This record gives sequence, structure tokens and C-alpha cells, in this order.
Amino acid sequence: MPVTRLEICTEHLSIDDRENLLDAVWSALRISPGMVTADGNVELTLSQCGATTAPEDAPLVRVDGHEYRNVTPERLVTLMKRWSR
Repeated sequence: MPVTRLEICTEHLSIDDRENLLDAVWSALRISPGMVTADGNVELTLSQCGATTAPEDAPLVRVDGHEYRNVTPERLVTLMKRWSR
């Protein structure tokens, strides 16, 4: 089974927003940036996502290349539940 890559883009992201997203991931999956879940299904990374990121799109999250804009911690939890099925 391939690893799902969860990427949180750091451009235009306040420290508080970043920490809130990382807390949501930790609560749901028990991983921090650079880690893979114990079952090997999800990898979390923080990255500079480049020119595709506009300030009004932040927070931007990519899951295996699919972009999700204006992601709140609550929405991120919902997305993570969807991938884990």
C-alpha cells in the first residue's frame, strides 16, 4: 500500500495557524513533521509550496498532490478521517 503524503505549506502561515494544524495532526495520527504513522500509511511534511500559494489560500494543505485551501484544523481532521478509510 502506498504512503499518503500529507504536506502542510508554510507560506503565508502564521506560527499559531501552523501549530494548530500540527496539533490536529498529532491528535489524530500521532506524528510530527518528518514522521510516518506507525502503520506506515501517512507521512507528514512541512514545505515551501512555491508560486501556487496565494496569501488568501492559506493555510494550504496537499494530500498526494491534491490541494486543499483555507484548511482549518477541524477541516484537516475531517480530511484525515477520509484518507484513513
